[in-house]
Amino acid sequence: MTLPTKAEAQELFEYVCQKTDYYNVKNGLPEGASRKHYLQVAKHAKLIAKKTKILNSEKAYILGLLHDYGEYQEQKDRRLFHGTAGYDEMMYLGFDEVARTCLSHSFFDEQITPENYCSYDADCILRAAKIIAKNPFDDYDRLIQISDLSVAGWSATDIDKRLDFIAQKYHISAEIISYKREQAHKLKSYFDKLCGEDVYHILGLKND
Repeated sequence: MTLPTKAEAQELFEYVCQKTDYYNVKNGLPEGASRKHYLQVAKHAKLIAKKTKILNSEKAYILGLLHDYGEYQEQKDRRLFHGTAGYDEMMYLGFDEVARTCLSHSFFDEQITPENYCSYDADCILRAAKIIAKNPFDDYDRLIQISDLSVAGWSATDIDKRLDFIAQKYHISAEIISYKREQAHKLKSYFDKLCGEDVYHILGLKND
């Protein structure tokens, strides 16, 4: 398994930020919005990894920084799925650890069917399902999933607000989002135990 160095990761990060900025502005979104999201997810991943005592915080930061690497391809062609786009680019570059994170971070509920991701091309989702079936999630996959779930847009938030954001953005049915919510809270509980502390406290979020 291969991971980019810090310098390589920073170079890739700047490249994808430049690309996403172009499409963000084109689509009426604020310039720098994606950059802030990537950085926030990376920051959360590093904080949680440190608390687990078994996950490498620098690796966690790099994976968080590049988890949405295929996003600009999705913005370019709305039917593409950024997970498979990022997976393909990272595999081409030889960074298979980042590639699996690009693919896995969207599927914390493991319900990988075209019906549950109807915004995307069905072939992309079916392909993602096949790849993940051969590469079961590990704790780094789960780490980026929970870190991404704690950022809505570019702001730190709790899981429920993040899922409300996702439901609105992708027009997800109440039934599907309810299942995702249940699975997301199970994922949080897993990391609460792994960290020996409430993830919301680690991230500086209130747990009302």
